[in-house]
Amino acid sequence: MLNLLIAILQIIFGIGILGFWIYFLLVENKDPEKTEVYLVFERSFILPDLGWIMPCLFISAFGLLTNQGYGVFFSIAAGSAILFLFLMDFSFNIQRGNYKKDKRKENIIEIIVNLLCVISGPLFMIYGFINL
Repeated sequence: MLNLLIAILQIIFGIGILGFWIYFLLVENKDPEKTEVYLVFERSFILPDLGWIMPCLFISAFGLLTNQGYGVFFSIAAGSAILFLFLMDFSFNIQRGNYKKDKRKENIIEIIVNLLCVISGPLFMIYGFINL
């Protein structure tokens, strides 16, 4: 039962990553209000997110749903990558003051993404470790 829940969360998270990048590329990437520093930083996440984390999430979910051992491995890999990217994003946002009260509204998507990452990354890793 827990396999199913984790797999569903991983599928949702993977679809969320894809949705975020579609939104970013169609909307935020063209927003003249966004600074060049922000845009360059965010664009650096496209390849890790779409080329590693999202595939790891989907591979893990499929493995967990079919009771394959690689599901646990890819759950740990995805969780670790998610946590790493959270720490990079968190570091950038702290340096830029993006969590300050007066900037929270304009950075709500970033804050939500950060919260999802800081929760799901360790969750996927711990789940994987327990089920090694």
